[in-house]
Amino acid sequence: MHKDTYIQALIKEQAFFEIHQEEVLGSSMEVFKNRPRSLVDFLELSENHGEQPYLIYQGQTISFAKHLDLVKKVAHILQYDYGVEPGDRVAIYAANCPHWIIFFWATISIGGIACGLNGWWKGTEALKAIEDANPKLIAADQKRFDRINQQVNHPALIFENLDLTQDSPAIESFIRLPEDECACLLYTSGTTGAPKGVMTSHRSMIANSTLQMLQGAAVSQDSGSKGIDWARHKPTSLLTSPLFHVSGLSAGAVTSLFAGSTTLVYDGRFSAQKILDLISKFNATSWGGAVPTALKRVLDAAEASNITLDSILVVGGGGAPMPPALIERTKITFPNSKYSFGYGYGLTESGAITIINWGDSLQKNPSSPGQAMPTIHIEIRDEEGQVIKEDHQEGEIFVRSPSVMLGYFNNLEATNESLLEDRWLKTGDFGYQEGHLFFISSRRTDLILRGAENVYPQEIEIILDLHPMVEESAVIGLPHDDLGQEVAAVVRGTNPSLSEQDLSNWVATQLADFKVPSKWIFSDHPLPRNASGKLMKHVLIDASKNTMVDENE
Repeated sequence: MHKDTYIQALIKEQAFFEIHQEEVLGSSMEVFKNRPRSLVDFLELSENHGEQPYLIYQGQTISFAKHLDLVKKVAHILQYDYGVEPGDRVAIYAANCPHWIIFFWATISIGGIACGLNGWWKGTEALKAIEDANPKLIAADQKRFDRINQQVNHPALIFENLDLTQDSPAIESFIRLPEDECACLLYTSGTTGAPKGVMTSHRSMIANSTLQMLQGAAVSQDSGSKGIDWARHKPTSLLTSPLFHVSGLSAGAVTSLFAGSTTLVYDGRFSAQKILDLISKFNATSWGGAVPTALKRVLDAAEASNITLDSILVVGGGGAPMPPALIERTKITFPNSKYSFGYGYGLTESGAITIINWGDSLQKNPSSPGQAMPTIHIEIRDEEGQVIKEDHQEGEIFVRSPSVMLGYFNNLEATNESLLEDRWLKTGDFGYQEGHLFFISSRRTDLILRGAENVYPQEIEIILDLHPMVEESAVIGLPHDDLGQEVAAVVRGTNPSLSEQDLSNWVATQLADFKVPSKWIFSDHPLPRNASGKLMKHVLIDASKNTMVDENE
């Protein structure tokens, strides 16, 4: 049982959050009893929000009613102009914008599968995904379509050429598929190599949205009891995570439609000052895409201008550990988030929200991403696949829940490697348990085998990033004739006087000698990251493997 008293009370007292046991794809597991059974329900319920704002983009507002009208019109185009039928894929290759969201909802409203292509991909990588997904249609903005125009053989619709007038025809009814059918295809971030298409079901996205709302309700009750005024501003979420990522789509735009809240869609190259300006202008109440690198830049900009923003009630992120110093700085810049700042652990394959930590628990255990959310079951297993029941013993993390993926599209081998008996997901991540809290050590692919010792890069990166003259760092393993691998650190500093000796001494005061990098590489440029902010370490090892366009939009 979840240890948070507010979570416990909500599950016990609110019918919407009631949990019971049910069969999911042949396996019995806990699910929300009174959940919607299709994402189509989200669309139909959104009509109740009428003229309230759903999307704000470049200063323009689209109400829930207008959005629903546009979805029906685009669905008509998909169905009658391009012949999209249930099960057909529609690839969306674009920067974050309202059209991205509208095409997602239009696709699932007629039983199609929305395929989110990484907007940072170069043409070759996008073409590989298009070949894999074999979509009935590619919906794209002009900039990204130009990357593939000369080689693509599929029908395409360009957002800039789309004209939806008041008289445009609209579908009259939606197509509702069983909840365990695929709703969208999202490609893994590719931080370790070639991305794979993760098949995400209606059930998974509904479960994720319900968990988001459960956690949000608990956080608001907790911080509200401590004097934070949640009624001061209309719930408005700043969306900076890419829509082709599970955090931007499922935890962002989809949950926002279900909850009846407003999504402020960020556009263009990342700018810390622009983030601050948008929050101030629209009184944004939450920012869920605060990965450590982005958050640090925003806090730096706010502190340089002596700015504090009190409309923000919730700041959260994931994808990397959150240094305690960064958490404390956040509470100064966003003072009303001091009881509700949170970060967690999840992956595309697990359906986003899996483990999360916030409030008093985070204050006491800032290095832990938290405890498993309700309906989510976690096991730590050893190399033989046996469950580790003792605290502080490291093993691989396994996840089982209604949110876990259906599998990898057109990749049975990879599916069978990751999805085991009784729908346990083998994450490839290492961690350990301490009571009800989990701690993440590293990804298996990041693990450095130095002689007889296992070295986890994440542990070293946390220490390095705390150095006052380090902007960002990455720790990788490089071949070594004697040890097999040596520990190497790539560092971007803020001061040219920063030296190898400075950094070696800094790490050595806190970690064992064998963990101190023996090779230091200094960079004058930002380290390569994917669109969700994760370091692409395989690119640091071999730059030729960078398949991302060098832009942030």
